Amino acid sequence: MIDAFLKKINAGLRYILKDANRRYRLGLISDALLENSQEFVLREGKRIRPLLFILGYKGYAQKKHAPDNGLFKSAAAIELLHDFMLIHDDVIDKSDLRRGKPTLHKLFDKKIKLADDARIGPELAIVAGDIIFALAIEALLSIQEDKARKEMALKKLVETAAYTGAGEFIDVAYSHKNIDQLSLKMIFLTYTLKTAKYTFECPLLMGAILAGAGPGELKKISRLGLAAGQAFQIYDDFLDLFSSQKIIGKPILTDLAESKKTLLVFQAYHRLKGKEKKEFKRILEKKDKKPADLENFRKLITKSGSYDASLKQMCDLQKSAIQSCGSLKMKKIYKRALESIIEKLSPQDQAIAFKKSI
Repeated sequence: MIDAFLKKINAGLRYILKDANRRYRLGLISDALLENSQEFVLREGKRIRPLLFILGYKGYAQKKHAPDNGLFKSAAAIELLHDFMLIHDDVIDKSDLRRGKPTLHKLFDKKIKLADDARIGPELAIVAGDIIFALAIEALLSIQEDKARKEMALKKLVETAAYTGAGEFIDVAYSHKNIDQLSLKMIFLTYTLKTAKYTFECPLLMGAILAGAGPGELKKISRLGLAAGQAFQIYDDFLDLFSSQKIIGKPILTDLAESKKTLLVFQAYHRLKGKEKKEFKRILEKKDKKPADLENFRKLITKSGSYDASLKQMCDLQKSAIQSCGSLKMKKIYKRALESIIEKLSPQDQAIAFKKSI
């Protein structure tokens, strides 16, 4: 069932891009705009967000054999929102890779050659991201459902985009703050705004809203989504510090290079004492970090107990999300699929394996 949904999601993405070119003549404006944007959006990915959207919808849809009625094109909207955010995030972070291939601004720099050798890839990528966001809003309205529900779902999409932008804003700001100025509450606020809302809560809620789920169910979905999204972000922090570029498809240790104050970093700093704490802070604040610094940083995180504490918090959030899922009045087949996704998004065995590799 999941594989069938994923194929239809990808087909929906291809249709949206083809239709946008037909109506807006993107290829005539710039072949680089069309080709590079298409290549970026259609890269292989998990498609978790549109999949959650579909499970949220089908889990509450009243008709047993309801036709798709634009469902998969509508679900693709949340993937386009994701791409829009990735493109802007890559520009902010000055990243070179995304999903194992060049970021969109790097593609533009390679494709568009100017007489003065200027590099305008980041500026063009920001504009391309804005176009993709516009396509996301349009795509959401593809589904043939009650107009009032569609309006509610659209409001949720726009609200989530605003919250995620706010999360990105404070994430960038916090990276320039002294770690002593931050609190655990501030870190989890970033996790909630930047990741949890648009990765889990928003797609599930939009699907359920369009299907007509009641206020009580929507509240439970919101709790589930925020817990699962926070667990996912902690797992992503583990990946960035302890995984490999081959696994995650982008340079590792980018969070450390940008002095990101993640849960792993925050807890390690406050658990370490004396010389080890000073060394940890020195590495964190150092501008030109060397491989030896990064390896030492990993060891200090593990030695401090932050690794185990963060892993426990991730697992507790994951369990909370699964428990919330069990209380939902969704159709059983879709609820089981949702539970499976939550379990796989932050696998404990892989997180434990990271520690053994140090």
